[in-house]
Amino acid sequence: MGSSSIFEDDVEIIRDADLFTEEHTPAEILCRDDVMQDYVNALKPVYKGRPPRNAFLYGDTGVGKTAATKYLLQELDADIDARNDDAPGDERGFTYVRVNCQNLAPADGTASSYQVAIALVNELRDGETVSSTGYAAREVYEMLYDELDDIGGTVLIVLDEVDRVGESDTLLYDLPRARDIGYVENTRIGLIGISNDYTFRSNLSPKVRDTLCETEIKFPAYTAEELEAIIEARAERALHPDTYGKEVLSLCAALAVRNSSGSARRAMDLLKQAAEQAENEGHVPIEPDDVYAAKEELDYGDMVESVADQDQHKQLILSAVARLDADGRTPVRTKAIHAAYRRLAQAAGDDPLSQRGMYNHLTRLDMLGFLHSYQNNEGLRGGQYNTYELSEALTVAQVEDAVDDSELPLDGVTLDIERILRDAGLADG
Repeated sequence: MGSSSIFEDDVEIIRDADLFTEEHTPAEILCRDDVMQDYVNALKPVYKGRPPRNAFLYGDTGVGKTAATKYLLQELDADIDARNDDAPGDERGFTYVRVNCQNLAPADGTASSYQVAIALVNELRDGETVSSTGYAAREVYEMLYDELDDIGGTVLIVLDEVDRVGESDTLLYDLPRARDIGYVENTRIGLIGISNDYTFRSNLSPKVRDTLCETEIKFPAYTAEELEAIIEARAERALHPDTYGKEVLSLCAALAVRNSSGSARRAMDLLKQAAEQAENEGHVPIEPDDVYAAKEELDYGDMVESVADQDQHKQLILSAVARLDADGRTPVRTKAIHAAYRRLAQAAGDDPLSQRGMYNHLTRLDMLGFLHSYQNNEGLRGGQYNTYELSEALTVAQVEDAVDDSELPLDGVTLDIERILRDAGLADG
């Protein structure tokens, strides 16, 4: 007689969870015929052995830019491989490499050309990797061009989230021109930039814009009908039969359009999370309530991630406001926030900013929607001042979870709220 496990569910809905991951490349890109044809046309020169064309892809998150790129580059690689089947593997003449610039960006949100070059060297190398520090920029660029020249043929470099490259965009200009200016002799280099920032193009220097944006391809948001078709095709392979209905697929698609600008990734996440919710609850099929529960959980996680993405000073400020909020002291004045922030910064081993310096971060957090500000006027006696509290979209628990995820050393750190208010001259609240 077989033994059951505490990890088993009474029902099994998900057949292949890997099909829901971002790493999965679908066998077919749906609802993107026009865009895909433009993309194919941009890649045709590589197939024909001609100099590659640089391309800039833009559109909101989850509209298929990365999926289309992975799919087409795999197809291009296979087609060139088949055409050159009789040639040795190292003479096939086509290589592509992809780096996500967001993964390289520090707390300030931008990655340098130096960091991108290091990442490319490590992607291209089979053996020993290069440390992210300790090299002069010139050495790193020389290593990169040496690796590229050793490969030969045509190399397409894909920079996902290319908008995360900061003002030092030297690499974006030099890479496609490397052969012309003598950095490489044996390799033709093409650049594919992917961004969800519509303003990124206009912020580029004219020379970089002319180089990178040789071909521009816009990926529009999916409609609800298109998203439903996409997730239905995925559900047929990823979920067991008779575990979901059209109503659930339509709801996932509608919520993704309404709350996430038509993101296929969001629709997929909703369906997967709803399936797991139904498995945990022990019922089949997936119900609309499972989708709404999935949305609530994903929204919570999104906000935690957004807070964790902020720099350390902003996280400390949010932690200060959250602790004051938990004690029922918000909306609260700037000087009380600064007093709490200063204690937390010192506990974290950081040098606290002045109140004026902190105020710049405070107003930024207000603008980003993490805080809500109020203007107060107490006349000649009290003057004008602002007070702040967490926005309706952000909870104390989410701030605490984000701080934990960021590994700020604040575990066990408590604040004497009464003393903080007293030091700020606000002992009466």
